[in-house]
Amino acid sequence: MSRRQQYPDITDILARKAQGRRERASLTFAEKLAILDKLKKDVAPIVRARRERLQAAKERASRVP
Repeated sequence: MSRRQQYPDITDILARKAQGRRERASLTFAEKLAILDKLKKDVAPIVRARRERLQAAKERASRVP
């Protein structure tokens, strides 16, 4: 089996990733911080749900004799 048959061509994916890195590198520090703030806001419900689920599991475990 040739290497081409074994692995798909991902050069376009790698090129897009490199372009994204260059674009992010060109941003100002303030713009990068704004992106982080947005990410934190976007994941807050997930973090909160995980915390609540873990707390509920701890409470259930503490009630088991």
